[in-house]
Amino acid sequence: MNAPRVLIVEDQGMFRSFLSHCVESSGRFALVGAMASGEEALAELERLRPDLALVDFQLPGMDGLEWVRAARQLRPELRALVLSSLIDPLSLTRVRESGVEGYLEKDAPPEALLAALGAVAEGRTSFSGRFRETLAREGAKAEAVGKILSRREQEVLGHVLAGRTSREIGDLIGLSARTVEFHRANVMAKLGAGNLSELLANARRRGFA
Repeated sequence: MNAPRVLIVEDQGMFRSFLSHCVESSGRFALVGAMASGEEALAELERLRPDLALVDFQLPGMDGLEWVRAARQLRPELRALVLSSLIDPLSLTRVRESGVEGYLEKDAPPEALLAALGAVAEGRTSFSGRFRETLAREGAKAEAVGKILSRREQEVLGHVLAGRTSREIGDLIGLSARTVEFHRANVMAKLGAGNLSELLANARRRGFA
């Protein structure tokens, strides 16, 4: 099986070199490019054919979330892990709503970076504990799940708690598996859950399950 192909988009040269070293030395991924700007990365996207993008949130010009949206117009199967030092609720809400597969703070250790990349490569999502805690605090301002989750998120949550996979849920409600994963990540972040057992416990505590 071929190693997942990783593209790095990071404007800070020293940090870009650090990320490149982490990815290359891991032996688990194939680094296909490390670009300083979103525009340069988009221009090379079809040639490089990455499976994963490791993207800085605060890129000059188009930001990281805008870049992911543009990149998926060219390569819809691209999965993305966003890196940032921002931890304010507004920024994290933008990340959550963008549909990216993961978020990690820039001060995280290399092993956390590789674990997050591995999860995203395997088709899962990976959002840091600080990300989930920040959005959970915002969500905790409302007690009922119905006040925290959208109608679609509540629908997805019900199917998740019933043990269905993202593909099964998508087939049932007419969405792609990627979109279901997006809603599922939102639900977990809003309810402060890092795994399925925590999601079940939190949903029960709030009267959903």
